[in-house]
Amino acid sequence: MVTILMFYINVGPSPINDKIRLMKSHKYTNKQIVSILKEVLAAMQVKEYNFFQIRAYQNAVESIESLTMSVHDLWENEKLHTIPGVGGGLTQHLDDLFSKGKVREFDKALEDLPDGMFGLIGLRSVGAKRAFKLAKAFGLDKRGTAINKLKKHAKRGEISVLPGFGEKSEKDILEAIEQVKLTKDKKERMLLAHAEEIAERIKDYLEKSGLISKMEVLGSLRRRKETVGDLEFAVVTTEPEHVMSYFVKFPEVEDVLMKGPKRSSVVLKNGVQVDFRVSEPEAFGSMVQYFTGNRQHNILLRTYALEKGLSLSEYGVKSKKTGKIHETETEEEFYEKVGLQYIPPEIRHGWDEIEFAEKNKLPNLVELGDIRGDLHIHTIASDGLNTLSEIVQGAKKLGYSYIGISDHVPSVQSKGRDEVERIIETKRKEVDQLNEVQNDIKVLFGYETSVLVDEEVNLPEDLLEKLDFVICGIHSSYNQSKNQLTKRLLAAIENKHVDIIPHPFGRLLNERDAYELDWIKILDAVKFHDKIIEINAHPQRLDLAFDLVKRAIDKGIKLIINTDAHDISQLSFMKYGVDVARRGWCTKENIVNTLPYSRFVKLLRMK
Repeated sequence: MVTILMFYINVGPSPINDKIRLMKSHKYTNKQIVSILKEVLAAMQVKEYNFFQIRAYQNAVESIESLTMSVHDLWENEKLHTIPGVGGGLTQHLDDLFSKGKVREFDKALEDLPDGMFGLIGLRSVGAKRAFKLAKAFGLDKRGTAINKLKKHAKRGEISVLPGFGEKSEKDILEAIEQVKLTKDKKERMLLAHAEEIAERIKDYLEKSGLISKMEVLGSLRRRKETVGDLEFAVVTTEPEHVMSYFVKFPEVEDVLMKGPKRSSVVLKNGVQVDFRVSEPEAFGSMVQYFTGNRQHNILLRTYALEKGLSLSEYGVKSKKTGKIHETETEEEFYEKVGLQYIPPEIRHGWDEIEFAEKNKLPNLVELGDIRGDLHIHTIASDGLNTLSEIVQGAKKLGYSYIGISDHVPSVQSKGRDEVERIIETKRKEVDQLNEVQNDIKVLFGYETSVLVDEEVNLPEDLLEKLDFVICGIHSSYNQSKNQLTKRLLAAIENKHVDIIPHPFGRLLNERDAYELDWIKILDAVKFHDKIIEINAHPQRLDLAFDLVKRAIDKGIKLIINTDAHDISQLSFMKYGVDVARRGWCTKENIVNTLPYSRFVKLLRMK
């Protein structure tokens, strides 16, 4: 069986080797590495390299794109093998890249290819081979000018006469240039919550037709990825033609790209592409499975099936021996036909889920209903919009047993120590009185503090002692070096009063990149000092990222899912944090706020 194994070995490189590696190191960011690998992949496709080599690079690109930890850090610690999809050959190439600054095999792949082809890849309908043909035909030797030069050739009708193109291809390419329509890889992806809102509007509209008996969203939205590209739907209906006509009349549709009896594709007024497919009822499970997993999961699943004499498609599971296709109405039935435990959509990453499913050892993933409380909530005492009492009422409606109020700590520098102590005592009384007059939900009193550039927590030690819990993270000076930021966060982790490390790498999706940290040191310190790392459920954060969640639970680190809510409505963000936890293979045992109140406070007090 072909599979990809993930090992997290807590053994670092030898000091001598580490010094040698650092002396020789050529640093590349993950984005730079992905860019390099994509160009090499394009070259391999043009030169028709071995299928398995091309597939390996596709898998590696997809893994590194979703990786939070620095590939360079993993290289320094001799842990490149822990990246899913990165095998021995590519590990050696990355070692050459970091140690020598160049890779002979990469240079060989790119040799004799026109530079202009790389400026064309990304235009809709222009893949690697088409980009090469166009660059070669028109002498496009510079990527920066390739698109503008190609546009001139298209307007003169010179593309249509090329072998394998024609008038339609020329029209599509010219339209792509003029409208700057980029591929999915180049479009800015939507936040999960935004994609979900659009999908819900489409589902509501389709359900009103009365023609659909089953419907499922597909792709990255169904996998609950933090950002989503295009939207995809599969439906079951007895009247496909009527449903297709109804779908393309959705009020938000701006352009119908394609309309057929089984599939249609449209672009909405907000630029989002929506693909819509019709399935036979008895094959619905096969179609949903086929269009849900990421590329790496699907490749590994098909490889596994081939070894068992089966081939997989959107229509079912086919026996190579008999030629018979077994249609599957549900995904559970599909995986059963292949001989695997059902694999939840959130973990169809192409990691080691197939190996675990074969042994019936996949974890029972945490669910939203397992959550008993939320400890990162802001009120009008800092930058929230609701009072403490209003927050309590909102949390009661969610069925929580406890909540933690963690407003931003008042500034000792501006208010003075005595005034801050008075504020804390007043807030403590308010919380105690609220707990006395109602027993439905317990309120814990904490603060969200900051670790400053001098590596000190912005509240004196004796005042930290007055709190039920302390959240402490980085909230300023994000432009510091990786070493400085790591030292700051380590200082928070090492502080005996700090319980929870919030939104650990500070990203705002589609707005601010994560700051660089030495995650190997951070995770080791969190484990050693027995701290709790937060999975921040705010849709623009979703921080910790799912790949680091997996590394954290493999090290036995405790996690908590909090909403960072600033008004009552944001308490509902919890589901997005649960999505991240599930993508990181978390069970309820990995998440501390699934504990009942008595066990939860005991855990805090023990810490």
